[in-house]
Amino acid sequence: MRRSAANAPEAPGSARAPAKKPRPSAEGPREKEGVRETVEAVVVAMILALLVRGFEAEAFVIPTGSMAPTLMGRHKEILCPQCGYLYAVNASDEVESTNGVLPRGRRVYSGICVNCRFQAHVDDAPSFKGDRILVMKFPYDLSFLPGASGPERWDVVVFRYPEEPEVSYIKRLVGLPGEVLKVYFGDVYIKRPGETEFRIERKPLRHQRSMQMMVHDDTHRPKALRNRPEWARWSSPEGWREETPGTYSTSAAPAGPSGWTELRYRHLVPEPEQWDAIANDRPLPKAPRPTLITDFYSYNTNLTLESSNLTDYPRGDQENAWLQPHWVGDLSLSGRLDVKAATGTVRFELIEGGVANRCDLDLEKGLATLFHGAEKLGAAPSGIKGPGTHSFEFANMDDRLTLVVNGRTPFGEGLTYASAAPHLAPDRQDLAPAGVAARGASAAVSDLVLKRDIYYTQYPSLSDYSQSWEERAPRRPGDLFDILADPAQFPALGDLRSHEYPIGPDRFMMLGDNSPRSKDSRGWTTRDRFDPDQPDYGWDSTNRSSWEVPRALVTGKAFFIYWPHGKPFGPDIRINQDFRVPFRPYLERMKWIR
Repeated sequence: MRRSAANAPEAPGSARAPAKKPRPSAEGPREKEGVRETVEAVVVAMILALLVRGFEAEAFVIPTGSMAPTLMGRHKEILCPQCGYLYAVNASDEVESTNGVLPRGRRVYSGICVNCRFQAHVDDAPSFKGDRILVMKFPYDLSFLPGASGPERWDVVVFRYPEEPEVSYIKRLVGLPGEVLKVYFGDVYIKRPGETEFRIERKPLRHQRSMQMMVHDDTHRPKALRNRPEWARWSSPEGWREETPGTYSTSAAPAGPSGWTELRYRHLVPEPEQWDAIANDRPLPKAPRPTLITDFYSYNTNLTLESSNLTDYPRGDQENAWLQPHWVGDLSLSGRLDVKAATGTVRFELIEGGVANRCDLDLEKGLATLFHGAEKLGAAPSGIKGPGTHSFEFANMDDRLTLVVNGRTPFGEGLTYASAAPHLAPDRQDLAPAGVAARGASAAVSDLVLKRDIYYTQYPSLSDYSQSWEERAPRRPGDLFDILADPAQFPALGDLRSHEYPIGPDRFMMLGDNSPRSKDSRGWTTRDRFDPDQPDYGWDSTNRSSWEVPRALVTGKAFFIYWPHGKPFGPDIRINQDFRVPFRPYLERMKWIR
């Protein structure tokens, strides 16, 4: 079945199935097509025709952010006025009308940059409709064809919502028939049929890399902090010098008794009160202090103005944007390495739960060696031997170390390790979780980017720490920062319970990539269950558990974002509040869905 972009169904978190009469969806209102959508539909019609030609495909529009950042729902795209980092803020609360007039009091007025945490007023920024995607149906329905298969773990799939089968959702498939699934400390654990123990489920490397979320990009530094070294995220007590902003170099001369020179990342994030003092040139209410990295995500910092006066910015609801508390220890470090001479060793290090995960690069032999704590996991040719400039990415995710050098993977999918405990709590070392070191090497690093893995919460919209914090749950951003900066309070972050989800034959379990804000399997009910005493109440007589999706409801596999939204450029000419001209195709975000 083929469908034009203009008539594509919309998906609550998700994709929405066609209906004769528009009505509200489970996760957001169905929007009327505006002038912008009509113009964009004409522009992309030829692209769509080329892409779907020869496939059994259907086009969908994503209106909400339950699958962000993989798939964007309706959002505002903000260029941070402080650091220049481009981020997205959820705008699904806004409803666009055909004449460009929004209902009063529904404008998203605030968003917070994930890179520097500057809180910006965004009510004047246009909001864009969500990604237009293509869903391929034949891989699941015609699995006998070459290249086709049944639904597989980590696929992004469209399915009919069991409680309302006329509504289509889009999520990531994580649980397969016959398994028991457990979410624990943000990771997915699986117990397969016949097994007695849960094992962490590692994402294939192509999925892992595409699902990572930003923590800090050193190429984007806030203007107000550039001349304030106390806020520098990357610093070195000795041995490394910053030649130009963002480029750090060290010579072959040894430093210290170990001979290593070290460049270290500390997660120095200004609190709202600190940013207010910085912006107004007042003394800081608190000195800068490093904190743990959490599942903070700009998309979830949207605040909707309830007042009709768009100059009245309420402050009491800021907690909803700032309190994203879950510690994330699965990190990746990427950048550029410039080797000056074929001598010495360069080391990349990522700390999780106080345990150092390292990649040592022998620059003379061209050999990479991976370590988990004191355990040597393995060695392989690195592709870095002698002088030259190289891109790198070193990651510790899903109890596995991976290395990518110049697009190559010396260790393939990576080398796995077994943790000393089911999960470790953070300790003081996690306040400086990433580092670059050198011994006897002359080298420089630049363009340093720190990212984190997706954190799957136990339940949508609820904190995993609600039981361990009890009466001490933070109410204000400063309360949360007090916890995240104090190692004495870290043990509470390592005391989490989990819930198990058995999955029946020919059924699946789905999760959203934006887990804390996703209406996915963990939050469903069994409203669809047939009750003989109430024959008009439900339709399903198979006794489905609330988190299960029957195979018969799986529609197809999402495979391509063919039109994210039109990308405005040049002068700000508004046809209405949300339609700017001129615009161009957003080629940077047209991509295969992983």
